[in-house]
Amino acid sequence: MTTPSGKRGIGRWLIPLLGVSALFAAPLGWWIQTWTPGEPPARLAAIDVAESFKRTPQLTQVSDRGVLRVATLIEPTLYIPDSYRPQGLEYDLTGRFAERLGVEVEYVVVPSIDAAYEAVAENRVDLAAAGLAIDPVRQERFVFSPPYLTVSRKLIHAADLPTPADLADIAGLTVAVPAGSASQAWLERIGKQADAVPVTIEERQDKLAILEGIRRGDIDYALTLSHTALLAHKLTDEVVVGPIVGPPVSLAWAFSREADDSLLRAARRFFAEVRSDQRLRALVDRHYAQFERLDESLSRRFLRDLETRARPYLRTFRRAGERYEIDWRLLASVGYQESKWRPDAVSHQGAYGLMQIVLPTARDLGLSNPSNPTANIMAGAKYIDQLRDLVPVEATEPDRTYLALAAYNVGIGHLNDALELTKRQGADPTQWAHVRERLPQLSDPAIYREMRYGYARGSETVNYVENIRAFHDLMIWVATREDLLAARQ
Repeated sequence: MTTPSGKRGIGRWLIPLLGVSALFAAPLGWWIQTWTPGEPPARLAAIDVAESFKRTPQLTQVSDRGVLRVATLIEPTLYIPDSYRPQGLEYDLTGRFAERLGVEVEYVVVPSIDAAYEAVAENRVDLAAAGLAIDPVRQERFVFSPPYLTVSRKLIHAADLPTPADLADIAGLTVAVPAGSASQAWLERIGKQADAVPVTIEERQDKLAILEGIRRGDIDYALTLSHTALLAHKLTDEVVVGPIVGPPVSLAWAFSREADDSLLRAARRFFAEVRSDQRLRALVDRHYAQFERLDESLSRRFLRDLETRARPYLRTFRRAGERYEIDWRLLASVGYQESKWRPDAVSHQGAYGLMQIVLPTARDLGLSNPSNPTANIMAGAKYIDQLRDLVPVEATEPDRTYLALAAYNVGIGHLNDALELTKRQGADPTQWAHVRERLPQLSDPAIYREMRYGYARGSETVNYVENIRAFHDLMIWVATREDLLAARQ
């Protein structure tokens, strides 16, 4: 079921240098340098698990140690060990949990799902937070926290193959799954049923190996979770996302059954709190919502332009970020959204340069030559910094910057209208996710006629900010593979 060459358009796999492998493979290299199987650090050495917890409850051990040890995997949707600030939903959740416990976090990066569970079983870590699905088979040895995210299983396949309606359409074929995953266990479980669809299960090390297998042409169909399928589809036209297969999947943290339940009880309280006050929803939104909105062709063009067009300006973005305490990659993402990194860009509204600054604003910022890319970038960063000061002081990061970016696009007056509308409707004007829902209403005559600054194309502003958020994450992931600031040879 492959092309005659055995390859599926390798040239179309994003671009040769910045493909899916660039986003996933580099973290694997980072892991190789930091984790040596069979040689754990002395203070993480395995001990008699059951006896340990009989003597001292697990929560007390964590408190006495002052460190919560967490096994995780490096993936864009889970954990990225970024040099500026680590990223990922598991990073944010475990960090907040540790803060609640009054301890630090140590992330123990493991190479596979099986390794994450074994690190818990051997007491080298206190819990595993690695995008693990609650699995009946694993529940014999492990106990899971309350779920923090519910996703689905999806069939994905190479673009030159037909999209099946369900598993029955690929009866007799091979389906690849990550080794040790709940998806593998589910396929094996249903395969024992009398009316089972006959498929051959092929184990691959991880999601990277599956995506690379599709690229090389030696995997036809695979089963993966929906958030991973979404990311792959946004980044390459080599992967087609097919139907949902099987029941929903709940992701949770894993704890050892040999331990007492003191740490697990604390985790249950933590999830109850972050779910009740909407913090969990906000974190999930932070890591996934922007990719649901991002146009596939735009994401692929961004990665191509990052390699071919951005490099002359990245060091200036870094200097501007350091001066105004803004992640330089976020500034670069603003520049891409504004001008596609073209220093000579001029809009029909009279905005100039990389950061598309209009002349009245340029005068206020002291920008005398908007066509100078260095001066334009510095002025754009300065303007974003000024806008952050105009956002309600109660807003915290990253919402504060997201709201400032909305003002950069639509104007501070219209943003204030959106904040007021958000407040009137009983939502939180300090959270971008809440304001995002109200901005499009500023084009509704029944609404904007009652607002101080009137009509605004709020939907465009929402897309503007969401694109920047997605570009920012893409830059972070690419930066795990290479030094974007390095001089080209």
